[in-house]
Amino acid sequence: MSLPILKKYHKEPYPGISPTRPELSQKGKTVLVAGGSTGIGYAIAEAFITAQADRVIVTGRRAGVLAESVAQLKKDTQKSSPATIVEAKVIDVSNLEESKQLWARLESDGVYVDTLVLNAASFGQKKPILETKFEDVWNDFEINVRAPLDLTQRFYKQTTGKGQKYLVNVSTIAAYMWALAAERPTYGLTKSAGTLLVQQIAKDISADDIQIVSFHPGAVLTEAAKRDGIDNLPIKWDDVNLAGQTAVWAATPEAKFLHGRFFWANWDVDEVKHGEVAKQIGEDINFLKVGMDGLAEKNGGFIV
Repeated sequence: MSLPILKKYHKEPYPGISPTRPELSQKGKTVLVAGGSTGIGYAIAEAFITAQADRVIVTGRRAGVLAESVAQLKKDTQKSSPATIVEAKVIDVSNLEESKQLWARLESDGVYVDTLVLNAASFGQKKPILETKFEDVWNDFEINVRAPLDLTQRFYKQTTGKGQKYLVNVSTIAAYMWALAAERPTYGLTKSAGTLLVQQIAKDISADDIQIVSFHPGAVLTEAAKRDGIDNLPIKWDDVNLAGQTAVWAATPEAKFLHGRFFWANWDVDEVKHGEVAKQIGEDINFLKVGMDGLAEKNGGFIV
């Protein structure tokens, strides 16, 4: 599955998104990866370290898992970027008080976050919504919608520095292809709402202030996927580093044309930037955005 007009489709990292490209360098920058202790988040943190970020802050709920992950990150990237400071911050992003304390500590330490990666997520329960406890449904909103809003607002309101900021939202194909997550209806629902949230924020803010890009990380065999028992599906899984390196690319000026939009890690960034997709982005304000299928924002269907 892809956009019909695209000819290239990647399942592994490729030169255009390599974090070793000088154009994608993260030197001098601090990156906060929310939900970075395993899977896609870990790969994203690793890619930013490889891109020479000055500091990479990784958050997670499970202290032990997070500590092991950060220790492994330091070991794996010692040769590629020995100067990068890698830190673990234990936090449940759905806990507003913990989030407040995290950002207060960063401020007191004089740390300015240049790039925020929203990767923490709840996958919901395998139940119809009306058969799920109200509290459980609302918990998915707190993690997939309220937490991104909280983190983004605190990111925006930093007082420890100035300069271009980048927000990378790890979304999902399930935000619009409901059948793919039919067993977990609140997952697609809340991820769609979360993607629309950052889309609406992008509408009201210049990319020169905060560049905001959402992307589908691909079909990655994550820890959550294994728990779901889908690791035996007859498909070729995508390399997790494809998503990791795509996140770095999305946090650079090369992705500015996608401000407020959604794309796939599988798409070739050069083809997207210079081909028919770029033309459609330039002509259609709704292209690659959350909306109502068949109805455009231009006139909403009204006869005038």
